[in-house]
Amino acid sequence: MKNLGKLSETEMEVMEVIWDLATPVTVKQLLDIFDSKDWKTSTVSTILKRLIDKGFLTKSMNGKVNFYEPALTWSEYKKYETQTFLHRLYNGKVKNFIAALVDDNELSQDDIAELKEWFVRKGGKK
Repeated sequence: MKNLGKLSETEMEVMEVIWDLATPVTVKQLLDIFDSKDWKTSTVSTILKRLIDKGFLTKSMNGKVNFYEPALTWSEYKKYETQTFLHRLYNGKVKNFIAALVDDNELSQDDIAELKEWFVRKGGKK
């Protein structure tokens, strides 16, 4: 997967809406959805341009209307962010992440038992 830009809180909020809609969206639709924020057309357009520049959206035109759609799915984004997180903080190793949780007492015995059962179901060994 390509290297994506980092999402601001507002950009993430917009992307979540676009992912939920699962259909190309227009600036007008987003203005209606975010009506309570009192954003102007230029504000939404700027956010969308940044999302395109960061690799999250693509833009197409139908007549005089721009349509925006995700360049990746929500699932693909979660996978990307998880891998980025693991590489940045845990040398890319899930074991290092889990060890940090265990060492900091963030996992209860129930959590550990649940994880063991999950690994067994996924084909791991006890």
